[in-house]
Amino acid sequence: MRPTMSLVLWFAILCVVPCSRGADWKSLFDGKSIDGWEATGFAGHGDIEVRDGAIVLNQGILTGIHRKNAPANIDYEVELEAKRALGGDFFCGLTFPFRDTFASLIVGGWGGAVVGISSLDGQDASENETTKYVRFQNERWYRIRLAVTSTNISAWIDDDRLVNVDPRGKKIALRSGDIELSKPFGIASWATTAELRGIRWRSLAPAPVPALAIGTNGAAILPERFAVAADRIVAAALPSDAAWRRLAELCDRFGPRFSGTTNLESAIDWILAEMRADGFDNVRGEPIAVPRWVRGEGSVQLVGPTVDNLPMLALGGSVATPAGGITALALIVTNYADLTAHAADAVGRIVVYDVPFTKYGDSVNYRWAGATAAARVGAVAGLVRSIGDFGLRTPHTGAMKYDDGVPRIPFAAISDEDAQRLHRWQDRGSNVVLSVNLTSRTEPDAMSRNVVAELRGSEWPEEVVVVGGHVDSWDVGRGALDDGGGCIAAWEALRLLKQLGLRPRRTIRVVLWTNEENGGRGAKGYREAHGAELDRHVLAIESDSGAFDPEGFGFTGSDGGMALMRGIGSLLAGRVGAGKTTLGGQDADNGALLEAGVPVAALRTSAGKYFWFHHTDADTPERVDPKSLARCSAALAVLVYTVADLDERLPR
Repeated sequence: MRPTMSLVLWFAILCVVPCSRGADWKSLFDGKSIDGWEATGFAGHGDIEVRDGAIVLNQGILTGIHRKNAPANIDYEVELEAKRALGGDFFCGLTFPFRDTFASLIVGGWGGAVVGISSLDGQDASENETTKYVRFQNERWYRIRLAVTSTNISAWIDDDRLVNVDPRGKKIALRSGDIELSKPFGIASWATTAELRGIRWRSLAPAPVPALAIGTNGAAILPERFAVAADRIVAAALPSDAAWRRLAELCDRFGPRFSGTTNLESAIDWILAEMRADGFDNVRGEPIAVPRWVRGEGSVQLVGPTVDNLPMLALGGSVATPAGGITALALIVTNYADLTAHAADAVGRIVVYDVPFTKYGDSVNYRWAGATAAARVGAVAGLVRSIGDFGLRTPHTGAMKYDDGVPRIPFAAISDEDAQRLHRWQDRGSNVVLSVNLTSRTEPDAMSRNVVAELRGSEWPEEVVVVGGHVDSWDVGRGALDDGGGCIAAWEALRLLKQLGLRPRRTIRVVLWTNEENGGRGAKGYREAHGAELDRHVLAIESDSGAFDPEGFGFTGSDGGMALMRGIGSLLAGRVGAGKTTLGGQDADNGALLEAGVPVAALRTSAGKYFWFHHTDADTPERVDPKSLARCSAALAVLVYTVADLDERLPR
């Protein structure tokens, strides 16, 4: 689209609830008659009557009612209550339109338990990706809701979403047979007496909204009130060192905050208490089971051609060595191709990956998958050059994985300098001999919590803007850059808004996810716990790139959302230097919400030295500049306030 054109910012319906607030439910049954409906002429149908405020489909082979005209063929929602009074098969076969074709939501079919859509790509409700099994009770009312948009068909039984499918690229059709008589919109039962009541529908079509002008830079031109709010936020944030003092206390008081440790849980207790003292709404810890890996003791010794103890850190998830350790010849390789070329030489050796750091996304693969690759060619242990672009013989830890069916060998990180030194010895023709000793172990899962606190919206509190970082850290250093600074910046953003009396129309929710470092359980757990409200999540923002000077935000979402993000960038550019808006807003924790259709953004910083300290003992509060942290807090506060107070939701 040309940047000089104006853009109508409306809601691109991605999920399943009305994005145009105020869409009214319209009744399709008055509780007294079947006016507007007709009995469907199925062969062998039962009688139809209205009794006690319900339509009764008496048992026959196939019994039903239908309307000659469907309320809509896309962007709509239907709700009703249904119960099975007699029989043992489906008591609600809701036939509905999808654009120019039709399908049926089956509730209680195939002997009484199947829920699903008939049909997708020629497969019935009992055999496609929507198939679910529910134990339904006779004489119990169930609330059934169906929502149909161009990108999603979903259905709930009571409050459980059982169907959630993207119809794009799929063949949507009715099962062949008499059910076609239910078109365009009907409800039927099979060999069952069913009762129906409370039948209603509403439109999910986007309501027209005023057009926002788009500047020549492709940025939405926001109302002046947001510039005024941004000035107030920045004026309050920049002179303050409150955020840094809170970060220093968190790090000094509790040390490293590794999943499954008392340190982490004590830190969460303190954060919750401090957030309550700040006066936030709905402060709580949401329980999450997390993995428990214990580092134990570890050492790597160079035995020949000279003797030296090498600084090292076992990688998260590594198994232990046998008692007494492993002593063997080393094979130093530069990449996986080098390993493959020397596979015959790797048998019985300790493979060392001396891989120069390029960018994190590429280099980290050797830490993540290097043990399995080495084990496949017969290595007995592995070491990897630390994933970072600078070091003072400071090793970096991090997560690694094993593949099923491949021996699990001990795996640890050594410093950049030592990996290169070992490589030089090998290049000289010397036999490099190493001794590795690890006592790492994995224990049963432990309980942790996501930290959640809110500034409740004044007008549409059910709509949520999420901002946060991950509260856990590795078991070395103090987790100041990764990700104490991100957590504190999000927390401080909320505190600034509350201090200034800036309560937006929508709810702003700070989420400090647990277990990002070695499992991602917090992000997945949050998505599961809040599944019923994800359609009302407007934007999920993560800060996990170090609390250096903010440069702007990455964003993943619609074109309309990007225009708004650029408009907010215009607010931030001259105030805190954070005006750059780029594609790509996914980080480790908000990625789980992106998978559920929530637009995401990530704070991007001038993180030139981030990987000097990342996952090391050197990640301490001294690495964070108080003024940079204040600017990060201000940038987040301006973003979340603007998105939460817009006249209309950020478009999906």
